[in-house]
Amino acid sequence: MKNYLVIVVIASILFSCKKEKPVSQSIVKNKKDSVKAKENYTFDANSIFGVYQLTDKDFAICIPVQFDNENLPLSKEYQDFITRDSLPWIYGKEMKNYKYYDTLFVDKLIYNKKFEDVFKKKIKESFFTYGTKSYQICKVKRVVFQSNECENDYIAYILNVDKNIIGNPLIASEKEIPLDYGKDYIEVNEKIKNFASKKNTEMIHGNRKYNPIVFSNYKNLYFTFYDDFKWYKKNSDSYCQFPERAIFEISEKGKIKYLWNSEMDLLGLPCL
Repeated sequence: MKNYLVIVVIASILFSCKKEKPVSQSIVKNKKDSVKAKENYTFDANSIFGVYQLTDKDFAICIPVQFDNENLPLSKEYQDFITRDSLPWIYGKEMKNYKYYDTLFVDKLIYNKKFEDVFKKKIKESFFTYGTKSYQICKVKRVVFQSNECENDYIAYILNVDKNIIGNPLIASEKEIPLDYGKDYIEVNEKIKNFASKKNTEMIHGNRKYNPIVFSNYKNLYFTFYDDFKWYKKNSDSYCQFPERAIFEISEKGKIKYLWNSEMDLLGLPCL
């Protein structure tokens, strides 16, 4: 992560990632603030979320939800809303206040104003969003959801990400993570792959081509992704059935620990 010393920092830079802003302005940080973040950052699994591409233009924090599964964040609230609002496709009624946000890609995303108002309050307004190249501070601009007969549902918080700046978006964090980019991770990448492959969902239920890639680190925490960024398109030649983001900790003695992960179930495990 590059640090920039600046005299004046425009406030709006810190709270938006609009495409019209130059790259240097979108990621500019005061050097003193960056050093402070590096000293004060403490890992918190509950403040980190996976970000995935759902359409040609939409990138979202995707939070899986499932009926009768209170272990998944927001599942109870989601179930209560669905049941109380008697969603039309469950009861064979017309869509009325519900409409498809997008139907051109693998998942049919659904929009409802009341749903958005309720669930937008369940999450922060903006996030530090990290990609394969860099990061931005991005706002939630739309809340939609995906629901199917397999109950493989998720809530999607669409972010105003600029892919030209950060590359393929991977994770969003409530707190700034002072990640280092650009290191040679070949050796550590192989160690993590060997460790994680033993219990990865892609290896157990998918096509067994699991190949996590380390894209950055913070001290001894290594951030990885497994994704070909094509699966959201219909009829693509994607090999991913469980795209993933994960964080691993490697001790001084070389012991690896799985700290956090986020994955999308494209196979529909509840239906199998």
